[in-house]
Amino acid sequence: MESRSNDLHVLIVGGGSAGLLIAQVLQKVNITCTVFEQDITPFARPRDWNFGIYWAQSRLDECLSDEKRAKIVTVQTDPSYVPSESSVMPVHNGQTGELMKNLPAPWSLRIHRRRWLKMLADGIDIQFGKKLESIERGEESVTITFTDGTKATGNLLIGAEGAHSVVREYLFGAEEAALIPSPVVASVTICKISREASLKLRALHPRYIITFHPNGVFTWMSKDPANWTRMMMQTWRSEEDTGLMGKGNEEVKLKTWYEMGREFGPPFDEIFATMDPKSPIWHNRLGYWPTKPWDGKGPITLAGDAAHPMTFHRGQGLNNAITDAADLLQHLRNMKAPTPLELAAAVKRYEAELVPRGREAVLASNENTNAVHDWATMMDSPLFKGGMAKEGDRIEVPIEKKANKVQTS
Repeated sequence: MESRSNDLHVLIVGGGSAGLLIAQVLQKVNITCTVFEQDITPFARPRDWNFGIYWAQSRLDECLSDEKRAKIVTVQTDPSYVPSESSVMPVHNGQTGELMKNLPAPWSLRIHRRRWLKMLADGIDIQFGKKLESIERGEESVTITFTDGTKATGNLLIGAEGAHSVVREYLFGAEEAALIPSPVVASVTICKISREASLKLRALHPRYIITFHPNGVFTWMSKDPANWTRMMMQTWRSEEDTGLMGKGNEEVKLKTWYEMGREFGPPFDEIFATMDPKSPIWHNRLGYWPTKPWDGKGPITLAGDAAHPMTFHRGQGLNNAITDAADLLQHLRNMKAPTPLELAAAVKRYEAELVPRGREAVLASNENTNAVHDWATMMDSPLFKGGMAKEGDRIEVPIEKKANKVQTS
């Protein structure tokens, strides 16, 4: 661990990926931090998503200790899967079933949310059941109050509590901080399908599949081999959401899946038709917020989806959150002394890089989301043309993979 002072104390609101990654980098430079999470337990939310790391592998290595770096492969949806330079993500025509393209996805990781968060939380001071109510800032400190009446004071507050960030709302006001609604809606389920349908899907690819349908429906299908469950997602353009938004209405949501499934060719029609009728389904309209600077608000900053909430069709969210943490680490290491003044200067340098990068990622992701729901423009979308990497960027190969390649070449 690097030598720094414990006199500084950083408050992090949000115990998801961004908040815990930030906590990990603060730990690396020996700056005390506390993570405050509004959920009452680490895994209170029933949605057990999985998500991808496509180009930020080396930046992730920067954020973690040697011990945690060694555990990354174990928190994949399939820990037996060995990422390689030749890894791809197949794209199929949903109507005909034909393979349209194998998108390059070298060294990509598919992460199981709960295993990932458990790994990142290890060794971090986390307080649960802490819903943020108000913020009071001073020149070198900030105090936050929670709905249970408790308070905490630190030298810096980092809002990392996701797309609907209370900290972002404090910085900008409710209207300016609000998400911009996308014309695209998403329906996501964690479900089981028939064994036959599951084997057919697995035969196409062991981890995941994307389909584009000429009618404008985009689907994503991935699996957890531990219990043969599937994370499946459908997105499409819709002006109305009658009967789909909010909790409940599971029968209406499932009926939508069945009806859309009839438009698909084999084997995808069978997959939709055999979904477990008890499957939980979440439906919402996508939203985004092009990142903008938040100067002059005292010792407060943002990270992850709080700073750059974006649509997900190119899988850029987690990769940018990792980059946030890695960039912050670099600036913390360049502090001349462990003082509130130096900490504030480091955060300013961090924000100067984050704001333009976040804005570009948000706008590019939104453009891509619109493109993949229009058959005429889908073939020219950044996703179809460039895969999941950042446009114009090389893939960042994990540090240990680079070492292995040198040794074996």
